[in-house]
Amino acid sequence: MLDLLLKNQLSATKTLKAKNEIFARVQSRKPETLKAEINFYKTELLPYFIKLSQHNPVLSVTEQVRLLVGVWTPIWSTISFHETLPQRIQEQSFQIFQRDGYCASIARYLLGKESSLSQNFQSKLPAYDFMAIQKYGVQNGKWYLQNIDRFQAFKNRETPLTLESVYNWFTNVVNTKVKLNTSKVDLPKALKLENLEINHANEFQKTYLATSQVFEHLYIDNDLRLVKTQTDASHLPSYTIAVRRQ
Repeated sequence: MLDLLLKNQLSATKTLKAKNEIFARVQSRKPETLKAEINFYKTELLPYFIKLSQHNPVLSVTEQVRLLVGVWTPIWSTISFHETLPQRIQEQSFQIFQRDGYCASIARYLLGKESSLSQNFQSKLPAYDFMAIQKYGVQNGKWYLQNIDRFQAFKNRETPLTLESVYNWFTNVVNTKVKLNTSKVDLPKALKLENLEINHANEFQKTYLATSQVFEHLYIDNDLRLVKTQTDASHLPSYTIAVRRQ
């Protein structure tokens, strides 16, 4: 029994060390090109993903649901969707998972960050808030995600997108629009991108229409998630590090 306790304690110590090291490598890191982020994953993060996945405390997908419920922020990712629009504000990015099976990815983007635009002009442009709503659950021992709808809003950039405001937006939309129209479960074929930089619109449309076929927690505990997603067998998988906000 003592040997087992010592082994578990050693495992917990190694896990905490790996978590601290992976945090240190992504903390304050500015997003680069997708190619650079993938290389960063292969050269810097992969050993920690492997180490933590070997000590995943909750392997059962059904049990993972309990830990998943809440609000998270992706602090690093190779999902192109996260960086397709210019200047995503990381601290104003959220992933919400509710007990009723609805979830949402919500983020604020600052428009007009091109170097040719004056700082004074940029400050007068609105912020762009985007929310993609999905249904999530477990089928045959595996996660599944179903795209439901998307919503967007232009807001005063001086008023931050807070955890409270984003949760109110999400719950209001789910209760007043999504649940009242449950027959409409297909992802909209067209996405209006008013006032967005035209250079980013086509790429954003493409990534938005993608549907994740793989959604797997390589590691999950009360405050950290390492997630693997893949939209198609012919595409490379993407990886995300998310930390709990609530």
